[in-house]
Amino acid sequence: MLPYFTEVFGNPASVIHEHGRRASTALENARISIARYFQVQPNEIYFTSGATESNNIALNLLRKGDHVVTSSIEHRSVIAPVERLRDRGVDVTILEPDAEGFITAASVAAALRESTRLVSIESANGEIGTLQPIAEIAEVCRQRGVLLHSDATQAVGKVPVHFASLDLASWSAHKIYGPKGIGGLFVRRGIRIEPITVGGGQERKARSGTVNVPGVVGMAEALKLRGAEMEEESERLTILRNDLRDRILASIDDVSVNGPRALRLPGNLNVSFGRVDSEALILALRRFSLSAGSACSSGERGPSRVLTAIGVAENYAMGSIRIGMGKSNTSEHVEMLEEDLIRSVRRIREISPA
Repeated sequence: MLPYFTEVFGNPASVIHEHGRRASTALENARISIARYFQVQPNEIYFTSGATESNNIALNLLRKGDHVVTSSIEHRSVIAPVERLRDRGVDVTILEPDAEGFITAASVAAALRESTRLVSIESANGEIGTLQPIAEIAEVCRQRGVLLHSDATQAVGKVPVHFASLDLASWSAHKIYGPKGIGGLFVRRGIRIEPITVGGGQERKARSGTVNVPGVVGMAEALKLRGAEMEEESERLTILRNDLRDRILASIDDVSVNGPRALRLPGNLNVSFGRVDSEALILALRRFSLSAGSACSSGERGPSRVLTAIGVAENYAMGSIRIGMGKSNTSEHVEMLEEDLIRSVRRIREISPA
């Protein structure tokens, strides 16, 4: 990324001069590379500030009288636009997951109507790790002539993700060790999207504003690296995740694991501790950076709506932590975290036995 902060600093929209042409070339080369990773066409890739913006653009194609189907465990950047669309006359159906967080193709099929224009179901849930049956849902949507959008942010770079079966898809670079503040939206050729920001005409009028060239270059490189590393790392993280899960269940009482045992993101583990407040536990685990739910909702107080949706009792939901393992984590970290959890949970329960 470094040369695009300095030597190649031109505006990619200003192709009349050499500086702009060099930046534009870097941008389009990155677009080709990213399209190749997702097995789609370069002109189906649009650059945004991240998945939140991408989700908003995707949902912006809905109009008064349209019907949209989504789920209660989607990221807030899907739920909030859908709620606003409802206020503007869009008919909304929100599906509830089963106890492991799955949205079945059958439930989607049952919710479709003549007026259904779009289904939006995430590829993976970042809190409980559930990998949704997107291929099956896509087949249902294709048979009924309904567009399918998927927020693929949590899945990209962790499990194989190709957009060929989708109509729209969103992702962010920072989830794959890329730069923050850059992401993308896949839009199948022939689908007309309405921009939420207008005035500049960049990204073929889909997203106005000067494109973040260093970010795009970094995102393309991050995807290349994930393509080379993902399979081996996925196997390693699954082993580490299962080892940590088994250690926690064996060494601490009144504990439950949330989400599926299989069909789960490799490095994801969500655990509820009875008689423990999650914020107190996270603060006590000073050697680790953990969260109680989605990082984007970490300022909210109260039980996770994802855990509530899958039927976790409020007292256990309030004692839940989300553990995300990545490429730098090792078996030594698993042992350290087990030790810290045993000590911290015991201490919190002694202080607040209720």
